[in-house]
Amino acid sequence: MSNWVERREFIPVSETPAEMPEGIAAKYYVRWPGSFHEITRDNVKRIMKNLRSGNWMDIYLYHEEDEEGDYLDLETDGTLYNLSYGEDMGQIWWSTYDPEYVDSDEETDIPHSDGQSIIYRETTTADKEAVMTAIEYFIRAGKLWDGIPWMKRWEEKVQGWGGRIH
Repeated sequence: MSNWVERREFIPVSETPAEMPEGIAAKYYVRWPGSFHEITRDNVKRIMKNLRSGNWMDIYLYHEEDEEGDYLDLETDGTLYNLSYGEDMGQIWWSTYDPEYVDSDEETDIPHSDGQSIIYRETTTADKEAVMTAIEYFIRAGKLWDGIPWMKRWEEKVQGWGGRIH
């Protein structure tokens, strides 16, 4: 008999976070409900201004216009920020986290853009500047910024007695 078990790993902030590159790696964004828009060198500042000012409370960033592959997602109420990243076709999830709320079932009032998902306090942060830098870094580098702590989650199939299947 085997079961699926959720695993977690906590990735701390790097002592020397990566510097902001100049390029554009994440090519598209969407705000729900809405359509895809191309990210260009000309509109990165406008995107970031809308996020920083609170005009936009959610955004999804993609490398491809078909919603396939890796993505970065922001959901916020203006005080708490839930930044999450999915990779390997949704097999591995990354999110911001608050160490004081790890393993807490406390729900936030952050409205999820899908209209139904619940965002838990555990996966949020109040560090707006770090979140904004992480978003711009993802747009420019196409990967997660190491200047913000991340919680990595995935599921593993384990044998009924708790041993791992290899």
